Amino acid sequence: MIQSFIQSIQTLSPITLEQLDRVSLQNRIDSKYVLSSDQLSDILPCLMENYSVLDIDGNKVFSYENNYFDTKEFQFYKDHHNSYLHRIKVRSRKYVESDLCFFEIKKKEKVDRTNKFREKVAGMMSEIDGNQKRVIQSFTRKNVDDIQLILKNNFKRITLINHQNTERVTVDFGLHFIQNERTIHLENVVIIEIKQSKISQLSPLVDFFKSKHIRKQNFSKYIYGVLVFNSEIKKNNFLRIIKKIKSI
Repeated sequence: MIQSFIQSIQTLSPITLEQLDRVSLQNRIDSKYVLSSDQLSDILPCLMENYSVLDIDGNKVFSYENNYFDTKEFQFYKDHHNSYLHRIKVRSRKYVESDLCFFEIKKKEKVDRTNKFREKVAGMMSEIDGNQKRVIQSFTRKNVDDIQLILKNNFKRITLINHQNTERVTVDFGLHFIQNERTIHLENVVIIEIKQSKISQLSPLVDFFKSKHIRKQNFSKYIYGVLVFNSEIKKNNFLRIIKKIKSI
């Protein structure tokens, strides 16, 4: 079903990375939906009528690699589980096709606002150096002296934008999680994220999901990877997403 969806996406009108970057959506609402790959065919008519697709040198499907960092006691994971308002996430990300790598920190500051730090690096990071540790420490009151690589994740993404340039949509699939020598694949799970402008909240895709009674579902690749590899870790507040993924 994924391949059929990719083939259909090829017929959408293309947009360039420069055009995509013009739609900054600094003041926005983010919504995520967790679907099975079989449901992708249902959203195709909506996409075909209302969206364009990012195209770089004829490629519309892009590969991402993430290395996530946390303390030995999983402080960042626990802050998320406990809904700590000022929680952070630390990762190194690689855009495979362009061979670009970044060191990134995301800090939740309000219910609907995230502060982001991003720095280009020479290659994918597997360790945090002293300067990077100081930057991380500036984002949190929690001690990060023992921060280390916790989880690897890779996936593929299709990026779309609506014709009014008021929303971006990402379609993530082919999710893989790696910890030490263990690997977990979520081949039939698709994560759709919709970033809408607060000024204009009209969204054909959101309206479609509402019409089909498909509800929003919080999903973090880092959080899910940690909880599936660490059976003893506290996960009470994530039981809903665990149940959702198992049903797929």
